[in-house]
Amino acid sequence: MPQTDYISKLLDIGSINILDLKFDDKTIIVSFKLQRRPHVCPDCCAITDKVHDYRKQQVKDDPAFGKRLIWLYYKRRYCCPCCNKRFYETNGLLPKFHRITRRLTAYCINELKRKCSQKDIAASLGISPSTVYRWLQLIGYSKPPKLPKVLSIDEFRGNTDKGKFQCILTSPVEKEVIDILPTMESTDIFEYLRQFPNRKEVQYFITDMCKPYVQTAKHLFPQATIIIDRFHVVRYCTWALENVRKRIQKKLLPEQRKYFKRSRKLLLAHMEKLSDENKAAVERMLLFSRDLREAYLLKEVFYRFMASKDKQEAINNLKEFRMHANVANIPEFKACMTMLQNWESYILNAFTCPYSNGFTEGINNTIKVIKRIAYGYKNFDNFRRRILHTLHVNKEPITL
Repeated sequence: MPQTDYISKLLDIGSINILDLKFDDKTIIVSFKLQRRPHVCPDCCAITDKVHDYRKQQVKDDPAFGKRLIWLYYKRRYCCPCCNKRFYETNGLLPKFHRITRRLTAYCINELKRKCSQKDIAASLGISPSTVYRWLQLIGYSKPPKLPKVLSIDEFRGNTDKGKFQCILTSPVEKEVIDILPTMESTDIFEYLRQFPNRKEVQYFITDMCKPYVQTAKHLFPQATIIIDRFHVVRYCTWALENVRKRIQKKLLPEQRKYFKRSRKLLLAHMEKLSDENKAAVERMLLFSRDLREAYLLKEVFYRFMASKDKQEAINNLKEFRMHANVANIPEFKACMTMLQNWESYILNAFTCPYSNGFTEGINNTIKVIKRIAYGYKNFDNFRRRILHTLHVNKEPITL
């Protein structure tokens, strides 16, 4: 088999005759012709093998051997002897009137799944950012047909033309993103979720401490257990301890303030997980203030409450925390006590459910990376399309 036939099979472009090959550090340029063969006239359907002339066309293909690949295509124009019609030869390399191969388009769309900007993708492929943007518009993700049994909801700061905050719906069990909503307004979320036919099949609804989310779940998911995610509960306790530390820290000498600030993670860590050296360092810091010692004890009791194995144990540990908090009477923990009073039933539901908002929070971090790399998205539809395309690795998009 001739060498050119092997190259044709490797590059999947049909039978070709390679005329020249040039390359540098970044680019490979291959000059070629297709093998000459008879063609059918598009006007009179006569068969002709008469070549009128050649036109040189530059065609961009997907990278090869870590370099950009450019075809210098000497394209034939045939002439029909019957009707004198001039027409180009047919080829399977690229669509009509295009100068970019189908392979490069598919490669670019696949590259959009990576956490990188459209401008960087365009630069690496040797195409314009507007071309990448145009190809992104060819991808679409429709609304899912039904809701999962475990539904998680959260918001993130998107700063698009629809508003400052957008809403995300995920399935913690399947580890999938359900959809991205343009706003976090309760009316928009209610109208979106109301259209699903299987609302009564939702068993768990996981959210943060947002009253509109809870009210929506009560109306639309009568069979669901509403759960406040533990991460948002623990934050109130850690914030309270941090505020106590900052209050005590302001009264110390400069060197002591620096030490307290650098060692704040030791105060927030679980006592039993600290080494003997770190335990001694924590004990030295606690000697500076009674309030700091009381706050540290409250933090440990709260951690024990959050580590409860079942709902009854959680109820008992919560009573113990409240008793300690009432005795200590530290102002910074009042917000934590109010939060527990307002959301107690939903917080305790977390101890009967093995799911959390952890997957959703991880997705939010990925969204922040996508947004930061692109320096923000003003158009919500483009933002939603890029998020879903990046995160729906195992799902096929809809070509618009």
